[in-house]
Amino acid sequence: MASFSEIEKLALALSDHERASLAAKLIASLPHNNSDRDAQSGAARFKNVSSSMLRRVRYDPQHRFLDVVFRTGEKYRYKDVPPDEYNGLMEAQSHGKYMQTHIIDHYDVVRLEN
Repeated sequence: MASFSEIEKLALALSDHERASLAAKLIASLPHNNSDRDAQSGAARFKNVSSSMLRRVRYDPQHRFLDVVFRTGEKYRYKDVPPDEYNGLMEAQSHGKYMQTHIIDHYDVVRLEN
């Protein structure tokens, strides 16, 4: 396998057009990125919500946890939350009311470090 410096020398020897073409081919060869996941960690990305109670929400269907960042900046993880509950939260007219009636006091929760 070539070292980074060897690859760098080869890349710099290419014309701008050849480098652009190579870059496009490399990008096209990568697996499609799931935009709901962080590219480095694989964790679900937070989604901003329009709410007077909540700032951001993320859900991991594989592990069934719901992370919520409240307006106060506090972050909590609700455990064993079914996908339908997350979908209901995201589709609710009022995210805060949905949290209060369907999530808070209905699932085990831990406070996460900020």
